[in-house]
Amino acid sequence: MASGLENHELLECRRIAALLYRKNKKFQKSIDISKKDDLHKDAMETVAESKDPVLAEDLLRHIMHMQDKELFAAMLYTCYELVKPDVALEVAWRCNLQEYVMPYFIQFVKDLSSRVENVQKSTDDIKKKEETKAEEEMNRPLDLEMNFMFPGLNMGMGGPAAIMPAPGSMPGMGMGGFMSAP
Repeated sequence: MASGLENHELLECRRIAALLYRKNKKFQKSIDISKKDDLHKDAMETVAESKDPVLAEDLLRHIMHMQDKELFAAMLYTCYELVKPDVALEVAWRCNLQEYVMPYFIQFVKDLSSRVENVQKSTDDIKKKEETKAEEEMNRPLDLEMNFMFPGLNMGMGGPAAIMPAPGSMPGMGMGGFMSAP
């Protein structure tokens, strides 16, 4: 149905064809129809839905050749996550659109600094946990460390010695470890 409508004489029928292509995830075909009919808002929405940076760059360069300042700003806003900063800066420089790219760059710098702060916070948290863990290991008593190193040997005070059997475990021995009377 979309292929039958894409060359229809009525604009709205061609727009329906572009919409059908977009719904079927044939984004490039939808964008081509929208660009041909100067339906740039539809093309931008299709690029945003596709989440494809290559399609975003292609549409941005198409808009650059048209030299439409407001359309350029709208593209940067609509497809913010898809437009690479170097591409936005290049297109703005080539077409003398620096004032139209500034809102994009202000948002980009804000997002970038937020990400750096989050990474720094995560790194600091990991370092604190490692320092706390190392400090706990350093403050552990020596006899516990010996038990970890030599698990069969109990060097602690007050615990049963590994050499002596438990009281009452030998035949003829009473509870105190003394010989019981026959």
